[in-house]
Amino acid sequence: MNDKHKLGLPFEYQQMPEYFDAHNVSEETEGKNALIEKLLKQQRVNTVLDMTCGTGSQVFYLNERGYEVVGSDFSPALIEMARNKANKAGKNITFMDGDMQNLYVGKFDAVITIFNAVGHLIKADFETALQNIHANLKDRGVYIFDIFNLQAITDDIIDNFSLDIESFVNGVKIRNVQHSEINRKNGFLTSHDHYTICKNGRDPEIHTNSFNLQIYTAQELKAMLERNGFEIIHQYDMDGNDFIADKSLNILTVARKV
Repeated sequence: MNDKHKLGLPFEYQQMPEYFDAHNVSEETEGKNALIEKLLKQQRVNTVLDMTCGTGSQVFYLNERGYEVVGSDFSPALIEMARNKANKAGKNITFMDGDMQNLYVGKFDAVITIFNAVGHLIKADFETALQNIHANLKDRGVYIFDIFNLQAITDDIIDNFSLDIESFVNGVKIRNVQHSEINRKNGFLTSHDHYTICKNGRDPEIHTNSFNLQIYTAQELKAMLERNGFEIIHQYDMDGNDFIADKSLNILTVARKV
């Protein structure tokens, strides 16, 4: 594994990005996007940079609601898919290849990195990303991101994270069986995937993959944000309720550039 992705990446980011939406876009996505939009509206945001946009779920949602949005991602394949979606929809949206650690786009009212995206960075690289996000924000701009909450993830929760899901993409049947484990000392949530892909009656393709997410406690995030020029406005769970340190599985943070 190269140094750029020390924690590894999910299978659909790397080998087969055409299956990204099947794994990452679900009936829950609309509700999560609506929550992000609500928080942006509360902060009187007009311009948004989504620095981990994937195929553009948040970008398209916000564009349709009148925000000026730019999307970026380190995966050229996912960016190309996002551009194709925009072209088919007749939308003039800018999508850019780039890593949140060093891509400079301009000055925005808000930067977002959603769905545990920062977990794919080790802690030192997340600090670098925070400094770069700071540079892409206007004075008093806001940064909204989420990550799993280390304090609340018990062994029972880890068991509940197990997946066995089937989906169809362009006539291809995909089954993903996943189990996870946690290293509390290092804050690593490790997921192991076993994919079975059936195409046009051929013998099934089997793919296995493991990757880590760096996860945090709320106190760790607070300290990191303050070191890098941010103050926390509020923290939530991903259902929109107030964050509870030993109960909320996710930490959705709204922070302001200071």
